[in-house]
Amino acid sequence: MNIPRYSNMDGLLYRGCFEKWRKWGKGMRRFLYGVLVILLCVVVLSGQPAQAKTRLNKTKLTISVGQKVTLKVKGSRKKAKWSRSNKKVATVSRKGKVRAKKAGKTTITAKVGKKKYRCKITVISIKIPNDGELIEKPSEDTKKQDAGEYSLDQVHTGEGTFYDRVSGGAANIDYMENTYYTAAMNNEDYMNGLAGAYIEITDKDGDKINVVITDRLPEGKKGDIDLTRKTFQQIEPLVTGRMKITWKIVPLPTTEPIQYVFKPTSSQYWAEVQVRNHRYPIRKLEYFDTAKNAYVELPRQEYNYFTAASGMGAGPFTFRVTDFYGHVLIDTGISMNTTGTPVNGAANFPY
Repeated sequence: MNIPRYSNMDGLLYRGCFEKWRKWGKGMRRFLYGVLVILLCVVVLSGQPAQAKTRLNKTKLTISVGQKVTLKVKGSRKKAKWSRSNKKVATVSRKGKVRAKKAGKTTITAKVGKKKYRCKITVISIKIPNDGELIEKPSEDTKKQDAGEYSLDQVHTGEGTFYDRVSGGAANIDYMENTYYTAAMNNEDYMNGLAGAYIEITDKDGDKINVVITDRLPEGKKGDIDLTRKTFQQIEPLVTGRMKITWKIVPLPTTEPIQYVFKPTSSQYWAEVQVRNHRYPIRKLEYFDTAKNAYVELPRQEYNYFTAASGMGAGPFTFRVTDFYGHVLIDTGISMNTTGTPVNGAANFPY
């Protein structure tokens, strides 16, 4: 039997093809190995959280004289060195707490390593106590009064948001925006007699601001406060949108007496009266009925007026106003003024 043999030429061809295949296979293995390394790197890196960018929690603020805000460096564990460009306008502590001293502009700088982070501060001259440092604090007697969940030592929790009001506030005291920061309160607390109340709000960073409740927040849960845009950005960047807050009732820092405002449509047969500028929230308003020789309580409406559905007569009137903490004011000789002009009482509630 004849076994076919390959010629020398056939061997050379075979070895040439094998050598080319071997080199191609070696190149392919290197290529696949490179692809595998890349894929492994992608998987490892994607599984690790991206390092947060170092920044200040606030980069631009407008605050009032006497107000405090706290600046914090986010995304770095290194200790920051704080400085200010104008020490007459504001000071800054080693922990980043800024206190406004005088109207003007300044820049607060936090130096972390070799990098600097800045916050531009504008201080305005409205002298409102917005940081919990009241002109006068409640007296010991007032603090001891039991007003239930609205006692002065009760702290409420909720969420803080901001809004742009396009119409008048529910409490009909929009004039207070000229002097104080304002906010809307959840419906449950508002309807418990807190229209016109003055409260201290503390945000998640410990920054505080005091506001007058001039509006209600029907969709809010108990404890929620909706601040005006201007108010919100005093303690938190608008991009935050929503934040955890606590709040409590504090005395309105006014030196003026309470005021009475009659609805323009009031008469001896029907009347509505609003009490303004009260240091503490109003529990009830009564007028003295001479025919009955007794005080008659007037029901309060959600729009912050007290209604005398059958009228109170032609006046002048004697009013008795009681706040949440048992303070009582009695004003006599109050004439009905239907021009919308406030009528001053004799005094305000004591601290």
